[in-house]
Amino acid sequence: MEASLVAKQVAVLAVLMAVGYIGTKKKVINESISKGMTSILTNIALPALMISSFNMTYSNEALKGILLIFIYSIGAHIINALVVKLLYIKYSRGKNVVLRFGTIFSNTGFMGLPLIYELFGQEAALYGSVFMIPYHTILWTYGESILVKDKEDPPIKKILKNPAIIAIIIGTIIFALRVQLPYVASKSLSMLSSMTSPLSMLILGEKIAKIKFKEVIGDKDIYYGCFIKLIVIPIISLVILKIIKAPELLKNIVVFMQSLPAAILLVVLTQKHEGEVELASKFAVVSHIVSIFTIPLISLLF
Repeated sequence: MEASLVAKQVAVLAVLMAVGYIGTKKKVINESISKGMTSILTNIALPALMISSFNMTYSNEALKGILLIFIYSIGAHIINALVVKLLYIKYSRGKNVVLRFGTIFSNTGFMGLPLIYELFGQEAALYGSVFMIPYHTILWTYGESILVKDKEDPPIKKILKNPAIIAIIIGTIIFALRVQLPYVASKSLSMLSSMTSPLSMLILGEKIAKIKFKEVIGDKDIYYGCFIKLIVIPIISLVILKIIKAPELLKNIVVFMQSLPAAILLVVLTQKHEGEVELASKFAVVSHIVSIFTIPLISLLF
């Protein structure tokens, strides 16, 4: 079942990427339009998705699991950051930051949550959403700082003005106070959120159109990154969670999230900060293709 669901989900993403690819080849999408889509994605669609993901109800019985998955998510991302810093130390800064970001942060929102719901059920989807709280917080603070060329510590005001951080604060308040958004607000957020996957895939498709696939096939760094991202990291998470005797469902969710391909935001944010966009695109694309085979393999360890 896992292999079939993963294949279908990746197929949907592939179709959207193909539209971006064809649109670029036909000159419907150009660099300027791609940057515009990136701006809409990071400033409107993604913040809406974040707030919407926090708009959920939960019982007191599930509170323990919610707190544990929250802690596990923080721990997983911290361990990932420490591990990849060592494993990619030999690379130049340009490659290093792309591979580190792509390995630490998975495609959990666009690919992970839908698959978790199908594989593990409604309760797991709730825990998966909570897993995303530290994910987004760490991604938009530590994660984005990896890609920024200017290494000066950003002022706190600049961080707080980030649309994603504002969305996290609003979402956390809604979640903690169990606020039920009115239909108009909820529906509006849902419709804006629905733009995230199409926009992300169109942007990635535009980047694919500029890639020379002969270079991808011979790029050992990409395959090394995929091995670390899709095999090493989830196995490390699995071993640690078994040692601390994490609840079975929570363990499976965390390991599954870690086994997903690189976040599409790798391409978006690398472009935003004028990094090695071609490498980011290669890593994102190849990791999604390879994950068709590695995710079912990792799931066997469950």
